[in-house]
Order: sequence, then C-alpha cells, then structure tokens
Amino acid sequence: MIGLFKIFDAHVHFYSNSFFKYLVKQKPNRADINTELRGLASKGHIEIPGEDPVQLAKRWIDIIDKWKLERLMLFGSMPGDEDAVVKAVQACPTRFSGMFAVDPNSNVLMENAEKRLKQDKLKGVLLYPSLYQISANDEWLYPLYNLLQEVKGIAFVHFGKLIMRPREYAGVPLVTNDHFANPLDLAPVAKKFTGIRFIVPNFGAGRFDEVLELGKQCPNVYIDTAGSNSWTQEHPSKPDLRKVFQRTLEAYTSSRILFGSDSGMLPRGYRYDIVDNQLKLVQEMRIPIADIKKIFFENMAALVDGANP
Repeated sequence: MIGLFKIFDAHVHFYSNSFFKYLVKQKPNRADINTELRGLASKGHIEIPGEDPVQLAKRWIDIIDKWKLERLMLFGSMPGDEDAVVKAVQACPTRFSGMFAVDPNSNVLMENAEKRLKQDKLKGVLLYPSLYQISANDEWLYPLYNLLQEVKGIAFVHFGKLIMRPREYAGVPLVTNDHFANPLDLAPVAKKFTGIRFIVPNFGAGRFDEVLELGKQCPNVYIDTAGSNSWTQEHPSKPDLRKVFQRTLEAYTSSRILFGSDSGMLPRGYRYDIVDNQLKLVQEMRIPIADIKKIFFENMAALVDGANP
C-alpha cells in the first residue's frame, strides 16, 4: 500500500530467460544464442535472468515488497513463453496473475489457448494486431473470442504506436502495419462478444481520440494508463497527462480505467516513478479517493478475480 492506496499493476512484462531466447532465435543471420544474449544485454544495458522462472518470480516479489505493491498482472510477451508465466503465477498466486501473447497466424493457436486458459488458468490473451497484421475484427479470431467469452477471460489489445525495446536491443526488426492500429476496429468485436473484458493499453498509444470514442460506444472496454506515455508529444493536441486523465474519465468513468506501469526490464525493475507520478497527479486533480482506489486496485482485482476462476 502506498499511502492510502493499494496497487494492482495491470501491465508488467515478465521478461524471462526463455523470452529472450525465443526473441534472439528470430534474428536474421544470428550468432549462437549465448553470444546473441550477451550482445542484447550489452546494447540495452539490461540483465538476462537465470533459467528458473520461479526464481525470477521471487525476485519480483522482493521488488514489489520493497515498493509496497499488492499485485501484478504478468505478461508473457512472446508467443511460446507461456510456461514461464504459468510457473511464476503458480509460485505466487496471491500476488501474480498472468496473460499470454498469441500469434494469430499459428496453426496451434486454439489448441494452445485452450490449454493456457482452461488448464493453466491464465486470465487472458495479449493481441498485437499491427504486429501480426490482422484486424482485431477479423473473423479468424472469432473462435478465440468465443473461448475467452466461455472462460470469462480478458483480451488485452494493443493499438497505436508499438514500441518493443527488447526487439530493438536484439536487432530483431519490428515490422508493423498501421492499417491495423486503430482502436475503433475493436468496436464491432466488443459489441458482439459482450462477455469479454477488453483492455486497450497506454491510453491508446497515440490513438487517443479513437480510444475515447471506443470507450463511449463499448461498456466492456477498459483502458490502461501504462508507461511514460511519450505518445503525448507526438499527438496533434499534445495533451499533458492531466488532460489525458480528465478526458479518459469523461469517456470511461473511474470504473474502467486501470493503472499500469509497463515495468519489466532488469536491473531497473519496477518503474516506481510511474505509479508515484500518477498517484500524485490524480490526488492533485482532486479525484475522489473512492475513484482513485478503483483505478489503482479495485477495477483490475474485479476483472481478474472474475476471470477464469
């Protein structure tokens, strides 16, 4: 608890050892894996964790205990890295919940999703439409949405500008298609699959006006506040974070906003400056304490505890 407020961070990347190995295997003309990992760590000034995800999970517990945080949503940010997140959640089930990234083009998409959601009890999926160049409303994804609806799962769908620092450090090209980056693509899906709770991160990552319109249309869409929100500098209106919060509260109300830090890299660990700055801001804005509690803990707890019980 920070001051009056419990914290459930909705957006933390669990960058495991296997995550980095899967990543460097995608590099064209790569050297051996250990050489690539050393190069990645050196370029990004980051640490590659040891091979045991349970040890990494315990390290994260120590980190969040230091900062007095209650719970984290851990992301398996690379398709194939689900086992690391599953082991972390199983090791610390009262502190961690987990979600996993899917490759919509995989021929084992549904088989794997069934296992992870039903057997392993992960809470939902991460979708990156612009990265995998598929519309969020493509009917190819409807079986996945049906499964999520069945298990009362969560779908975290990234729109706007996609920044993936580990890829940059590894020398793996990030090829995206902005045609699939519009949050309004999610509107027909959210209206059709009303049992799914959809989350759009980073206030829409630059597609702010569209994500506000999406929130007005679809009561089962949530928004997270994650990261430094550098997109504000490139947005035509250049809103400050106070304005961003004001407009988001108007469109989503305090019941559909989720705090996130976008933490993950070691040795930096937890991005405490994000939670500190956002907590101070909402208090300066005189947002009611009950609403702040929703944004920073209660909304995500209700989503997660109601998903895939």
